Amino acid sequence: MFAQIVSTKKSDGKTYRYLHIVESYREGKSVKKRRIASLGNIDAYSDKEIEQLIYKLESLLQNRVTGSIEDLEPGNCLQFGVPYVVQFLWDQLGLTGAISNALKDRGVTFDVAGYVQAMVINRLVDPSSKFQLFKTIEDMYLPDAPHEWQLQHFYRALDYLMDIKPELERHLYSQLTHLLNFRLSLVLYDMTSTHLTGHHCPIAEYGYSRTHRPDLKQVELGLLVTPDGIAITHEVFPGKTPDKQTVKDILKRLKQEFAVEQCVFVGDRGMVTDENLALLAEAGYPYIVGYHKRGRIVSDALLETYANIDGYAKIKDNLYYLEASSAQVEDDARDTDSRYILCYNPVKAIQDEAFRASAIEEAEQALAYMQKRLATPQRGRKPNSKNLMVKVGEILTKKGVQAFFEVDFDGQNLTFKHDQAALAKEKLRDGKFVIKTNTALPAQDVVLSYKTLMNVERAFREIKNSLDVGPLYHWNEKRVRGHIFVCVLAYLFEQEIQVLYRRTLEQEAQRISRITEEKERMTMQAELDDRWYTGEQILKDLARWNVLKAEFLGKKFLSVPRPKPIAQQALGGCILNRVNGNNLQYKE
Repeated sequence: MFAQIVSTKKSDGKTYRYLHIVESYREGKSVKKRRIASLGNIDAYSDKEIEQLIYKLESLLQNRVTGSIEDLEPGNCLQFGVPYVVQFLWDQLGLTGAISNALKDRGVTFDVAGYVQAMVINRLVDPSSKFQLFKTIEDMYLPDAPHEWQLQHFYRALDYLMDIKPELERHLYSQLTHLLNFRLSLVLYDMTSTHLTGHHCPIAEYGYSRTHRPDLKQVELGLLVTPDGIAITHEVFPGKTPDKQTVKDILKRLKQEFAVEQCVFVGDRGMVTDENLALLAEAGYPYIVGYHKRGRIVSDALLETYANIDGYAKIKDNLYYLEASSAQVEDDARDTDSRYILCYNPVKAIQDEAFRASAIEEAEQALAYMQKRLATPQRGRKPNSKNLMVKVGEILTKKGVQAFFEVDFDGQNLTFKHDQAALAKEKLRDGKFVIKTNTALPAQDVVLSYKTLMNVERAFREIKNSLDVGPLYHWNEKRVRGHIFVCVLAYLFEQEIQVLYRRTLEQEAQRISRITEEKERMTMQAELDDRWYTGEQILKDLARWNVLKAEFLGKKFLSVPRPKPIAQQALGGCILNRVNGNNLQYKE
């Protein structure tokens, strides 16, 4: 049985269309048709009347196949963008299989990989405690997740994660080397710290606080990354561990666990010790390290000898360099291959001078206030010289300008003046830094390699700020380490997104460079430059991409809108095109 439209031409010359309900039947070996009903001139019906007719007929069915807006039952909104992309990259890296294989002989009774993945996504979407994640996890798109989440499994997953840390890091290194097609020829290493709120973690200690919370105990974090900022490995150290004491462990792991035989080690000033340079030589790793601007005879001599920046060569707009003559360097730690390169950034020089001037002005105001109070007769005891100078020292130290003032107190009057020699010496350091290396690389390449150390510093800002590594509330050492590992994994995914996007832009830039018409080429390049986004920006845009969980005629599904502009531009070519249209089948 089917609907059929029959056209008839009348004597007035007009053609009329009639809607018939027709039935097919067999008579002998022939198939014939007969009209069951005529519904009249179809052109006389409005669209709304036809729709009503269809709905009326459909209502007679036991199993409906179409419906109206009234049949749509919307559910809750799910955070989709970040979970979807992380799961795509997670599968590419084979992390579920790697975690399961590493734990196969441990009698694990729950999906550790699923819990770790959820914690990583939470770090990227909205960093919160494990308890808060447990309460809100149903708001994330996790189609392959356990049906019944259990709070204690989040904490136990941290324990298991630390048990397999070496195997998992080696797996990630192998997969990323293959997927991103890089050969490790340069590694960058730096340290930071994060404070703990608990009081029972055995590796928490008071130390030099980079988070400006000396009142709280802390742990130290060392991170080894590629020039692209991809994390290779990390290590957590007790809170008062000096930077220089961490290099030995990192070099050992790089050599033994990752089998890296040849690469250049790039480190910051805190890594420069005779022992560490000897360790690098023993490992066969050439080095590029920052050198102290202050407190080193070598640096002072170089900065004074090469104070005139006219002799510096330009790398780019805000970066100049000059390789010092070996004859000008008197360094007890210098070997036959040591080289020293001075670098100058004019923008940073202006900033350094302005920062120093502001600090000096604030210190002068504080000293002038003390001077005025001493000049005004006060009732009670006379000021104690020792206590007064302690307060003066606190003021100058807090502002970091103690070297630039000469202060005297004769028991009644406080006087102070600038130390002009110290100020002149400090001015030589504005915008400058010194690099020491034993590589045979051209000086320009050495400088640019050292500048990539900023990737590590940015990694620390991402991990500590965006991913909210601290403060830590875990009291158990293993779980403190596991929590930090989750944060490093989250950063790795963010950085992988940025690397994939940057490589897409580089391919577009190469295509644009082949355009012969200059105006068109310049226009397209300018448009491409405006599309540069960091991994953090892409993730923020992905976090705004939500989907609606709904049910229609008994079928559950997700209604997936198009991604936000930045996410679509950044990931459309490699990830987002896997979303089929506007709907995605929902797995209950």
